[in-house]
Amino acid sequence: MESEATSQAGQALSTAAVDFDFTHFDLHLATKLVVALAIGLLVGLEREWRKQDADDHDRIGIRTFGLMGLLGGLGGTLTPTIGTWLVPAILATLALLLVNDRRVTAKDKAFTLAEDMTTLVAALVTVLLGVLASIGAMELAVSCAVVVVALLYLKPTLHALIGKLTPAELQATVRFLVISLVILPVLPDKGFGPYEVFNPRTTWLLVVMISAMSFVGYFAIRALGAALGVLATGIFGGLVSSTATTVSFAKLAGDAPEQGRIFAAGVALANVMMTLRIAVLTAVLAPSLAIVLLLPVGLAAATAALFVAFIWYTTRKSAVSPNEMKIANPFQLSQAIKFAVLLTVILLLERVLTENFGEAGLYVLAAIAGLADLDAITLSVAKNANVSGEVLSGVVAILLAMAANALVKGIIAGRAGGAFARWSVAAMSMMLVSAACGLAVEVYL
Repeated sequence: MESEATSQAGQALSTAAVDFDFTHFDLHLATKLVVALAIGLLVGLEREWRKQDADDHDRIGIRTFGLMGLLGGLGGTLTPTIGTWLVPAILATLALLLVNDRRVTAKDKAFTLAEDMTTLVAALVTVLLGVLASIGAMELAVSCAVVVVALLYLKPTLHALIGKLTPAELQATVRFLVISLVILPVLPDKGFGPYEVFNPRTTWLLVVMISAMSFVGYFAIRALGAALGVLATGIFGGLVSSTATTVSFAKLAGDAPEQGRIFAAGVALANVMMTLRIAVLTAVLAPSLAIVLLLPVGLAAATAALFVAFIWYTTRKSAVSPNEMKIANPFQLSQAIKFAVLLTVILLLERVLTENFGEAGLYVLAAIAGLADLDAITLSVAKNANVSGEVLSGVVAILLAMAANALVKGIIAGRAGGAFARWSVAAMSMMLVSAACGLAVEVYL
């Protein structure tokens, strides 16, 4: 098995690199080598700039890194002709040269090899990115180079951020990385149970998404302050899932109930983004439906925006600092799992209704589907309206789904209690009233 895998890897590398005729100028080959050189110059630019702060002019800089990028490009290009051992040999030789150079230089200086390890690793990465560019993956190689430069440049910022982490925050970060980068990729992406409604990867993805929203909210509040941090989280969270954002804010409001109104403003802003998302989806898929839906959805968004403006204006001066909010933990897995289980149950009910009622149960189906998500029912209604031309019933179905979704978020907010519950429920209730008034105008006019 191992020899077969090695053989396949060699074949992949051979097919990735074109058999070039080196007796004439090849523009495609030249482009790859230029990209490899540019990658080295890009990484070397940061290293050269860093030498000014370190007052270390012996450190390798932009010219050397440029040559290393080109070296990688040449190694990847010549591998099919010379042999697969060429790139490993280049890396080993370069590593030995760099390590020896650092040891010699360190004799008369105050730094050690370990302190300059970042530059050595960056050099080897640059060579490999040059190889990657030479086998045709130029966009990926350039993207990786930009990430490398960002990591090198942000060294002081990253060190400062890590230095400010509390033990609880570090523990929460590690747990989040485990559920998102270790558990999620290994879960099967297939349906189980009745109607195959339980998909482990999809369900766990929702858990990750809710946990991510909690993280975004927590650290945005720490970085930007209570008011601006909550609003920023509401905007981006609403683009992903207003329900998941509500779950996250309910948890934060439970930790800091005195800031309940500010968190309610975040929920209202997430609902504004939700209505905008619905408007964009319908406008793309069924413009005739979007025209009729514009007034109800627009009034709902405007109402929620007014709540956000009022809460922010009346609380911006009284908002406490992030350190005074006493938010215990940015990561609470149990709450995310409970919501994911609830969503699975709702999806099962939706499938049962679809199986038994079909299109005749559109309104019932919309109400049930809205308990979990608005995008799916919006897409379904928009496609149906585009085919049948039935617009008004589609508008009613989407608004029913919005009402059901607001009910779920109202229950979530209500469990948190306090000012957060009162203002969140009030904002969502007034949104529905505004949408109903807009629908009434559409019907009678």
